[in-house]
Amino acid sequence: MHGRNGGLTLMEMMLAVSIAAVLMSIAMPSLHDLLQRQRISAAANELVAGLNLARQNAVFQREITVMCPTADGTSCSGGNRWHRGWIVFRDPDRNRAADAPSDILRAGSGVEGLIMDSAGRTLVRYRPSGFATGTNLTIKLCDPDNPSNARAVVVSNPGRPRTGDLPAHLSCPESGA
Repeated sequence: MHGRNGGLTLMEMMLAVSIAAVLMSIAMPSLHDLLQRQRISAAANELVAGLNLARQNAVFQREITVMCPTADGTSCSGGNRWHRGWIVFRDPDRNRAADAPSDILRAGSGVEGLIMDSAGRTLVRYRPSGFATGTNLTIKLCDPDNPSNARAVVVSNPGRPRTGDLPAHLSCPESGA
């Protein structure tokens, strides 16, 4: 008696490979979109963590604390582009600058491939009360290749940061713009 061989024929193997290829071609764009959304969400959460640190330091240490965009990790850039990085620092003399390396509480790294800007605001300044001075701040987090994945970090005047969808009155630049 010959036992039955349990292997696959060439035709069965080709059919299985072709079905797997079709399923992978359907799943890959969804996976790429998911990864991009997660990347934007992680960047937004990192910004919120920095804002919470600045607010916490202002309240507990009873001193002005600032968070601003930076290009070099040691001083405010003076601009409104946050995707190169940001710093949180103590500002006891209220000059809106980190006067010594020991004043810097945290430096956030830049995010390659994202555009992060805050319209006209160039910094967030927390008072010892925990309030953020000035107007509300919205930092847009945009992927130029897929603007529909945009998120926003919003800081209210009472100082509370939150993340959410990009408000309808704001938009992200398209790829190549």
